[in-house]
Amino acid sequence: MKSTTKLKAPMMFLYAFFTLVLIDGFILDDNSALLLPKAQAKTPGSLKRLPDFSKIIDVKEKKEAFFSTLYPIIQAENNHVLQLRKLINMLKNVPVAKLSKKQQTWLLNISKSYKLESDVIDNNTFDELLKRVDYVPPSLALTQAAIESGWGSSRFSKQGNNLFGQWCFSAGCGMVPSSRDSDKGHEVAKFDTVNMSVRSYILNLNTHDSYTELRENRALLRAKEASFTGVTLAKTLTEYSEEGQHYVAKVTEFIHQNKLQRFTTEFESSLQVITD
Repeated sequence: MKSTTKLKAPMMFLYAFFTLVLIDGFILDDNSALLLPKAQAKTPGSLKRLPDFSKIIDVKEKKEAFFSTLYPIIQAENNHVLQLRKLINMLKNVPVAKLSKKQQTWLLNISKSYKLESDVIDNNTFDELLKRVDYVPPSLALTQAAIESGWGSSRFSKQGNNLFGQWCFSAGCGMVPSSRDSDKGHEVAKFDTVNMSVRSYILNLNTHDSYTELRENRALLRAKEASFTGVTLAKTLTEYSEEGQHYVAKVTEFIHQNKLQRFTTEFESSLQVITD
């Protein structure tokens, strides 16, 4: 697979001069109380290790335990992304000349985190950021986690919290696959928490060149004010696995069989504000 290691306010409110301090992963504007969240800010309730789902004998019960364990983490990570997106949208409404240095620095840092090479802030920067900084349907994330980790039973998910098969490419960065060819140098990435694995997966889809079509399709659906489902975006994942179209079919069937759209619907219903 391809991996990233192969991340209406009043105008007076927006134009205010910002004195910023760091509080709990946020950049706080003392004058206007505008919070600029850090791209790497931690989400609450980090899970150090997955439960041992193999102890659950009943298949249906095991599946639901897997989904109910991961869904809150996926929800939290998506909410973090949407928090960033909301601020980007707010700052987009401010003329560039009126942006403070701290705001510009924040935008450039977010651009760097989302692998958008830019040293200036302009309309193109905002447009490209908004394509990248958006949520992944929980139905899709749950499906890929289950498939790639074997329902949390794989060596990589147990030893390294890697639920999505993501690679890294420097010696010692992760776990060496036993089936790796001698001329290859990749390793399977390790994560300190399950949350960080989910965050890396979302960032992967939001930044890697292999998933440009996913981001373009998602942006088009946004423009039409239409919901984007896991099934819709799964069609763009031919490069996620060497299985290509077969992988897409497998993901699509999995979502339908396990009725996972319910989690995307629940997530969308939980949002107090659906950002533009």
